[in-house]
Amino acid sequence: MSQAVKTPGTASARTAVWLVTCREIAARVGTRSFVVGTLVNIGVILGLLFAFGSPDGEDPPVIVVAGAPVAAFATGAPSSGAPRWENASDAADARRKVTDKDADAALVTDGDHTQLVLRHNTPSAARDAAAAAAERWATSRALQRQNVDEGRMRGLVAEALPAAELVGDPVPGGAGLGAALGVVTILFFQLFGYGMTVAQGVVEEKSTRVVEVLLATLTPFRLMTGKVLGIGAAALLQTALFGASVIVAVRFGHVLPATFPATVTMAAAVAWFVLGFAFFAFLFAAAGSLVSRAEEVSGAVMPVLMATMVPYGVAVAAAMDLTAPWVGVVQYVPPFSMLIMPLQVSAHAAGWTENLAAAALMAVAAAGLAVGAARVYERSILRMGSAIRWRVALRGHREPVAD
Repeated sequence: MSQAVKTPGTASARTAVWLVTCREIAARVGTRSFVVGTLVNIGVILGLLFAFGSPDGEDPPVIVVAGAPVAAFATGAPSSGAPRWENASDAADARRKVTDKDADAALVTDGDHTQLVLRHNTPSAARDAAAAAAERWATSRALQRQNVDEGRMRGLVAEALPAAELVGDPVPGGAGLGAALGVVTILFFQLFGYGMTVAQGVVEEKSTRVVEVLLATLTPFRLMTGKVLGIGAAALLQTALFGASVIVAVRFGHVLPATFPATVTMAAAVAWFVLGFAFFAFLFAAAGSLVSRAEEVSGAVMPVLMATMVPYGVAVAAAMDLTAPWVGVVQYVPPFSMLIMPLQVSAHAAGWTENLAAAALMAVAAAGLAVGAARVYERSILRMGSAIRWRVALRGHREPVAD
């Protein structure tokens, strides 16, 4: 019994798109430039993190104590940024440590008297911490001389102390804010770089007339979709590797504050990169189809490039105050959401609900743009000669074309 043979011309849409996608992935990921470029960029990212990252701000001040146990001055459990207390053998040893900058300040006790030893350039944090500790010690000694029950008094004071309440949305600052802006910058350059790759790939196939052979068995939309998915997969792989390197550096290198949610932020950044790439990649493909020569690509994609720069500028402005009312609105508007939402995630200010709502709007907008871009691509990909205008391609008007 003979079986019907499925020819390339009758291949299903899924199979056709998959074949083009695999072809593009192999052409991008299998190159030395991809591997070397990825490793170099990871090295740059890690270098910047270790050079400019700061796990907990400045090093905690060191205060030495002579003539009394450290426990008499150090209160509470050690915490981030709290002074580090050390013992000195005697008053001379304490002064030497402060003079040699092995310590920032010293407390020297003699009976009921305390002397505070400082340098002229002792940091204000160390100066204030040592002075406060000396005041607590002197108060305790005075209460002991008056036979006051210190334990009961501390309990009453603790009951009367005000409770702290944090209001408003948390905003990243210092190294955390710098890391969040770095994530946004990486996303922008990935969109920029791989968008240009899509446009250049389209022009290369068009100028060499390879596209004419491909369109003999594929529809223009399937060819464009496969190209975007293949290049997008390569871009996603590289972006995910960048994110993984940041997570490893934060978790094991402690290059950022513990409050910076590296894993969640990187996961959100990769997911939003997918949506952002889907939003712009079809536009880059359509732009590439408007021209027939590689040297004309930059002019054709200029409107799309300008469109990618606007969200980046808005995201940088939003980072200055993520709690601003306008940011709360713009974070849902495509394509601004693709860069603002990762910032909000890094600040613990956006959860699943906000991200899913913004992602749904972004997906709808990307689908609408893909339809419009497909129309431009289908009407322009086989037309050789001078560059075609966006308006002409969208409306389907014919203009004289020089062969």
